[in-house]
Amino acid sequence: MVEFLDIPFKLDFTINETLLGISALVMVITCIKLIFSKSLIESVIVMSVFSLFIGICYLLMDAPDVAMTETALGVCLSTCVLLNLIKIVGDNIGKPQKTRMVLAALLCKILIACLGLASLDLPEYGDENSPMQTHLTNYYLENTKKDIAIPSIVAAILASYRGYDTLGETTVILIAGLAVLVIISRRKKVDA
Repeated sequence: MVEFLDIPFKLDFTINETLLGISALVMVITCIKLIFSKSLIESVIVMSVFSLFIGICYLLMDAPDVAMTETALGVCLSTCVLLNLIKIVGDNIGKPQKTRMVLAALLCKILIACLGLASLDLPEYGDENSPMQTHLTNYYLENTKKDIAIPSIVAAILASYRGYDTLGETTVILIAGLAVLVIISRRKKVDA
């Protein structure tokens, strides 16, 4: 049992684990499709689908803020920017070389193996006895009011405890927005 704000509840991850497994399978399939895509537009659409399923995974792992950011930036903004760039530079990328496809597949397998080995050191998903749950969460719950003096634990974590991380994320979003404005303004000048 996990106590959160004096409300006891039992975590049940069977449906989430199934949906996460399906999402991971779809992401692997989209990666394979991306390797063999023959046009830039197809590649952008496949990357957008991949981002969408990453956002779904974040949502299933109880990180709706990260899911919304991934969906807004990865699925919407990046897709619009890349499709606009394809409109400017064209869609002709030529035929992919076999050696590059083999190299890409080999690098993907190596990355999957490395991530698989690294994941062996992680605690089990949803483990309430993991260091994150036993140390950090308790610290936030017990000390947020006296450290930050605001009642919202989430706002305190994002704005104070993780302030530099949030500043970095905000800077990335600002730069992405400015890049879109630059691309749009250049297009209007070219069309005029």
